[in-house]
Amino acid sequence: MEEERLEMMLGSYGGKVSVLEWETESGAAEETMLLWGIQQPTLSKQNAFVSHSSLQLLLDACGHSLSILQSPSSLGKPGVTGAVMWDSGVVLGKFLEHAVDLGILVLQGKKVVELGSGCGLVGCIAALLGAQVILTDLPDRLRLLKKNVESNLRHGVRGSAAVKELTWGDDPDNDLIEPPPDYGTSTPAPYC
Repeated sequence: MEEERLEMMLGSYGGKVSVLEWETESGAAEETMLLWGIQQPTLSKQNAFVSHSSLQLLLDACGHSLSILQSPSSLGKPGVTGAVMWDSGVVLGKFLEHAVDLGILVLQGKKVVELGSGCGLVGCIAALLGAQVILTDLPDRLRLLKKNVESNLRHGVRGSAAVKELTWGDDPDNDLIEPPPDYGTSTPAPYC
């Protein structure tokens, strides 16, 4: 007899997902792959959850309605990915939310350094979940990142968020590495 799977709509983008049993820690990885792989690779286009022609992404996370601003005009420059949201960031943010809700991950009071924060969704969600987050990116991406952090973390934040410049290969500021972070994240590349 085939096991029946419960399906539900996830987030404000309405992605249909199967509800998984979280009997083991591998359930978190399984759900992440399920979310990322919805209709992949042949049945959907890249970024099924977000549009690069939109100036903002609206997403429900941690009991908040987040509004992440994008700068789609920046996509015309080769190598510029930090000015728009990617499905991978949505998946990672929702993974963190679910893992904390289920008690698999504790972010409350933990120091988190996010490398290449882009528009800041993942770091904002981590701060809403109680982490002390330092969101980093290149100098030309900081203005949009700061605006998103400031506009989405005004009220009801259990943790904190600070935005810092970090160019990979340069020596990091001491506050990024001392004390060492409890967690370091890097938003997955958009086509991984």
